[in-house]
Amino acid sequence: QARDGDTRSRTIATQTLEGSLNLIDPVWGGVYQYSTDRDWKHPHFEKIMFVQADYMRVYSAAYLALDDARYLAAAREIYRYVSAFLLSPEGVFYVSQDADLVKGRHSDDYFALSDSARRKLGTPAIDKHLYARENGWIIQGLAALYAAQGDEQVLARAATAARWVLKNRALGRGGFRHDQRDVAGPYLEDTPAMGRGFLALYQVTGEREWLRHAESAAQFIRANFVKGAGAGFVTSALGKGVLEPLPQTDENIMMARFANALARYSGNAEYRNDAARAMRFLVTPEVALRRRTEAGILIADIELSNDPIHLTVVGRKDDPAAKALFHTAQRYAGTYKRIEWWDRAEGPMPNPDVQYPELSTAAAYVCTDKRCSLPVFKGGELLTLADKLRR
Repeated sequence: QARDGDTRSRTIATQTLEGSLNLIDPVWGGVYQYSTDRDWKHPHFEKIMFVQADYMRVYSAAYLALDDARYLAAAREIYRYVSAFLLSPEGVFYVSQDADLVKGRHSDDYFALSDSARRKLGTPAIDKHLYARENGWIIQGLAALYAAQGDEQVLARAATAARWVLKNRALGRGGFRHDQRDVAGPYLEDTPAMGRGFLALYQVTGEREWLRHAESAAQFIRANFVKGAGAGFVTSALGKGVLEPLPQTDENIMMARFANALARYSGNAEYRNDAARAMRFLVTPEVALRRRTEAGILIADIELSNDPIHLTVVGRKDDPAAKALFHTAQRYAGTYKRIEWWDRAEGPMPNPDVQYPELSTAAAYVCTDKRCSLPVFKGGELLTLADKLRR
């Protein structure tokens, strides 16, 4: 909304982004979990993966939308931290780092120290579990940072984590367990977290294997987390636990957005039905009004009700001109977008809802309502046209 000239939205967005910068550790990078005392200056020093991943994604998006280099720097600081403290030797990511050096003793004095002074005293404990869910989250954050900046190391780390989870946490048929061995489960949130990670990798690479993994994840969810004709997806596999599994708000927001995006990329209407199933739960009054500050339901509704901006590059994957156009397309500001790279040698598009002419050189197109612009051959022109058509 700020990009479209809404000054109040810009004020709200920048005020929040500016305040949140105070939660970034100025020494090690990374984001503290929250601040107390109704301000941004009394942090709880724990660093959990959900916060690292989501802040990395948000600040990368804010950099593209608001053109403030400090926001990209913030995303990079988070990346510096997770690479230094939460990256395992296998290339997959740990869960969190404790808030305190000594458990139960608040660490204001410790986190005010320099790097060398901190290390002389020791470092807060790191939870070294390797969970599918947490790695799905960070893959999404890394993909967003790569889209904003184009750092190949960032992309390589996202792909390495994804391949490790596929090898070490896969249940078969597209699903994922949480840890190396789960006492109960499987639980819903691991699989859509990884599914969204795969879809994010497809968006920034155009490599179809990631789209196939995302589709397998969605199919596993439909087969294991649907309870009769009821609305929503339940939080654990049916018949596997003592308590009756029920749908949960955050997980169904995730499912609505994941399934809708997957339907756009694949053209498969079954995923659209999955998104609608999740939304039927979310719009139930007792669910929708339980947390009145829950923006995720509104975001899911907007996405399901509107087509994403659609940018397609047509050209060989080994063509530098096509690669440059695809990298430029990634920098289009906005979180609801469909970006694809079609190399005719790979066969038809996964979702052939629009037709593209055959040209002798790489070209890009901006599509809305299943109609596309004239071909664009320069990256700057592509972003300008996309903004014009979106408005």
